[in-house]
Order: sequence, then C-alpha cells, then structure tokens
Amino acid sequence: MKALNKLILHIFQKEDLTDIIKTFTFPWSSLQATQEKWERYYTEQQTNIRTVCIAKIGDEFIGYGSLLNNTEYREFKNFGIPEINDVWISAKYRGNGFGKRLVQHLEAIALKENHKQVGIGVGLYKDYGFAQKLYVRMGYVPDGNGVTYKYQPVTPGDLYPVDDDLIIWFKKDL
Repeated sequence: MKALNKLILHIFQKEDLTDIIKTFTFPWSSLQATQEKWERYYTEQQTNIRTVCIAKIGDEFIGYGSLLNNTEYREFKNFGIPEINDVWISAKYRGNGFGKRLVQHLEAIALKENHKQVGIGVGLYKDYGFAQKLYVRMGYVPDGNGVTYKYQPVTPGDLYPVDDDLIIWFKKDL
C-alpha cells in the first residue's frame, strides 16, 4: 500500500502533547483523563519506565504504542521481559499494515535494549479482533499462564467483567 510508505514513526516528544491529547481524547474518556495519561506517559518516558512511539502520516497522528520496561504483569516482570503496551491505530487505518509496522518498531527498540523476548497483552472481546489476529500472525504465542484481570490471574468459577482489563498474554522471541 502506498500510504504505508508515508508512515512516520517517532519517539514521543513534549511538543507532541497538545496534538496527541486533541487527537486521542476518545468518547469513553474525558479531556482531563487523556491529558493526565499523556503527561504520565511523558514522565515515564523521561524516567525510562516507558518508551512511547507515535505513528503519523504527514501531520496526522494515526496511532501510538509504547514499550513498557516496568510492566505490572508479574510473569514478564519476573523474567525482565518488556511489554508492548497500549497500541492504538485509528479505525480508518486498521488492516493496512500500520499496526504491524508500529509493533515491529517497538520490537526493534526492545532488541536494541538487549532484550531476548518481548511480551504483549490483548483484550478478549471483539474490539480487539484486529490486534488478536495481528499478534498471532507476527509470531506471538500465549505465555501459558492463562487470562488475567487487572494483572492478576483469574480464578476458575469467579466472575469477571469482559472489559479492557480482561487480558491474555503473549510473548515472542526476538
């Protein structure tokens, strides 16, 4: 696809804040919550907790993702596996290879930081369908520890809401 060649991936800069907040304040969130998120991401990047990558075509922000060096997921934390986290591609650009390029870019950062593996979590309901298929096609395999809710293993027989915190975890050798 021609537009894929126009994809620009760059590390999040402070001057990106205003446009990112304007572009990625979603209907299910508030402007204040979005601003707090991106200010926290910037601070975490400054302290090497997270590296945020922005995806653009020309001047248009189309997505983002981050490499989280300090994951809350115990199975990755125990083995020093960084987590690809909060990957988002705008709906009109999904299915065109942009998410794949973004994830590959984050994998390259992990490799450059001498990691041998990288992990990623994905939600279980239909909104995550593109991501679920993408990660499997890219060679990610379940880590074998089942599903978590808010980073904690689920207990068989207990009930959990099917929301963004119900996650299955994958990892990949780099």
